[in-house]
Amino acid sequence: MRLARVVRPMLIASCMAIALAGTALAAGSSEVWIEITGIGPTETFVTSGGVLCPEGTSENTFEKFGGSFAGAAGSFHGYKTLTCADGSGSFRITYDAATVFGSPQDQGGWHVVDGTDDYAEMRGGGNLVGTYIPGGIIDLYTGRVSLH
Repeated sequence: MRLARVVRPMLIASCMAIALAGTALAAGSSEVWIEITGIGPTETFVTSGGVLCPEGTSENTFEKFGGSFAGAAGSFHGYKTLTCADGSGSFRITYDAATVFGSPQDQGGWHVVDGTDDYAEMRGGGNLVGTYIPGGIIDLYTGRVSLH
């Protein structure tokens, strides 16, 4: 019961922000997914949707953790800078997620902060699910983006 009081408000707020962003982006946006695999200090990504580069490297900047390590759940916030292997540019996303300790996954939302070159005007966001694997995590970011 205590856990539900902690996690549910965080997830509701994330979903509301994502829904509002999705409404604003519906016209002229493309559906995408970005899969980021982080093992140790190394992160790589692959994408689909046709508007983003197909692959590259990712750098994680962890900002803060909310909750208690002694508690049952927590939330965290950070940024990822994704640099395209094809030289088309890079883009930075921010993420907010929540987890129940001992769970195999975390969940949350993300949105584009800024970009360079082909991604300088990129906007968008969506949902994320992180799946813990030995030595790291696989994050799946789904949503919609617009490049103009």
